[in-house]
Amino acid sequence: MNSKTNMSSFSSVAKLLAERLEVDISTIHPDTDLESLGADSLTVVELIFDLEDEFDVKLGDERPELVVVQDIADNLDRLLKNKTTA
Repeated sequence: MNSKTNMSSFSSVAKLLAERLEVDISTIHPDTDLESLGADSLTVVELIFDLEDEFDVKLGDERPELVVVQDIADNLDRLLKNKTTA
């Protein structure tokens, strides 16, 4: 995984979070706690669905622990990497 892919995924996640939670994107950093943004479990699930649709990937039945914004970006990166190698 290169840093460009990681930053791109983070940027996409941050943008969707900012839109969904109506917060300033400049307040979202890789180590920002999802709860501090006001994201409850339903919001995180909806965000995952949005990312699956946008990037044509499926998280499947696994439920990774998502605590900070970077956790979501890392999972998205993993799915995208698996998609390109499949």
